[in-house]
Order: sequence, then C-alpha cells, then structure tokens
Amino acid sequence: MEEFSMVNTIYQKSFAALMKRPFRLWGISLLGALLCWLAGIGFAGILAVGFAIAWAIDVSLAMIFLHTYQTGEEPHTADLFQTFRKDRFLRVVGGMAWMSLWIFLWSLIPVVGIVFGVIRMYEYRFVPYILMTRDDVKPTDALRVSREQTMGYKGKMFWADVIPVLLWIAVVLVLSLLGIIPYLGALFRVILFLFNIVYGLFLNLFYGIQHAAFYAELQDAASPAPAAPVVPPVIPAPQAPKAEAPAEEAKPAEKANEAPASAEAAAEPEAPHTCPVCGMPVQPDEKFCTSCGHKL
Repeated sequence: MEEFSMVNTIYQKSFAALMKRPFRLWGISLLGALLCWLAGIGFAGILAVGFAIAWAIDVSLAMIFLHTYQTGEEPHTADLFQTFRKDRFLRVVGGMAWMSLWIFLWSLIPVVGIVFGVIRMYEYRFVPYILMTRDDVKPTDALRVSREQTMGYKGKMFWADVIPVLLWIAVVLVLSLLGIIPYLGALFRVILFLFNIVYGLFLNLFYGIQHAAFYAELQDAASPAPAAPVVPPVIPAPQAPKAEAPAEEAKPAEKANEAPASAEAAAEPEAPHTCPVCGMPVQPDEKFCTSCGHKL
C-alpha cells in the first residue's frame, strides 16, 4: 500500500504540472524526437555521432521536464540545446554512453539478461539529472550515485510505469468490445481511435514529468531539514540580597514567646507539702510534723 500511495502522489503532482504547459511541452518533445530522427538518418554511417546527438537531446528533455515540474514555468525551445554547450556536451555524452554500455552488458546474460537489463535501467534512471545538476560527481560515478538514490524505490518507479499501460489495455479492451455492438459500435470505434491518438501524444510527456517527479521528490526527502534557530538562554536579573532584621528587634518576640510560658507556669497549682517520714500533709510554715513529730 505504501508503494501505491507514493505512486498516487507522484501521479497527482505530475498531472498537475503537465496540465500547466501541455501543448508547449508536446511541441518541444515533438521537436526533440524529430531532431533525433534526423540525426539518425544524417549520421547513419557514423553511429557514434547519431547516438551522441540523441543522448544530448534526451538529457535536455529530461531537464525541461524537471524544470517544469519544479517551477511550473513555461519551457523554451532553446532549452532543448542546453546540453550542447562546450562545458556540458562531453560530460553528458560520456555519462550516457557509460550508462548505455553497462545496461547492454547486463542484458547479454543468458536467459535472465532481459530482467537484469530492466533492473539496471531503473537503477540508472537518475543519471541524466545527476550529469546536469551534480558537477561534483564524475560522469562514470553518476551510475553509482543513481543506484544509491534509487535503492528502495525501483519497485515504485516500475509500477508507476506499468499502471498507464495497464490502463490503456483496459480501455482499449472495453471500447473494442463495445465496438461490436450493432449500430452503436461505430461510435465506440471512433472513440477508441481518438483515445489512442490522445493517449499516444501525451503518454510520453506524462512519463517524462513522472520520472522527473521521482528525482525531485527523492532529492527533497534526502535534503537535511533546516536547523532550528538557536535561542540564547535567558539570564535572570540579579536579585538584591534580603536585609536581615537587627538582633534587637528579635528580642521582643522572644520575650513575647516567654510570657505565655511563665503565665502558664503561674497558673499551675503548687504541690502540697508532706512529711518525708509519715507522708502526712503539713503546713508550709511548720517546723515539726504534727503527726509523727519529725523535724521538718
């Protein structure tokens, strides 16, 4: 479910970006395809030149889609030739040739070569963007960087590519079945024809935006979050020392505390005087006990 949730988010953002400049993107994409076709014909005897021009145009289209996705600004025809600058052409062509060579070599493995070739295509999908945006990465190292960045996301990118094809198959199947209905079938066959034209014109544009969306979203997710602002500690203001009361002022309080104690002692009745010999009570001023005659 997590894979389809991310794919759904990518679809929504890609479709929104495509709808902002659909015809402009379609015109530039068509011009790029035409230039690649002319390069293939004009340099049919020199395949290296034809491949170099095609790779440069493909990378330029990838950057146009990325810029449109990130900014929503209208692309220009001159952007199609941004990779033909002197400081870019050899870097881009060298990196794309290195990528194509490794995909071809992996595809040569018997039986499972096609599977490994497809896996490497998804691992190296970010190479065009890295060649144009990461000048600190060598062209031969762009494959390693792309492989690291796509780790854990190849399945999501695969489903993002497969779902539009499955959708096209389902729609074509339904319209084809409806096309055999008497009388109304002609209408559905016309709808199927128009659907194939529109779908074919804009599917490559959607794929270009979608591939750029994966790169942009993963770059944003990998970028560190902005550091929280450092708040200086609050230093409390110094407090004035409390003045102690003079010792003389404490004495009245002590006397006041002693007064109740003496009053309580005075309130207690004195114990009666008794004779130490017979224990009979005697008057305080008597000199002898009146009972036993003992001298007090």
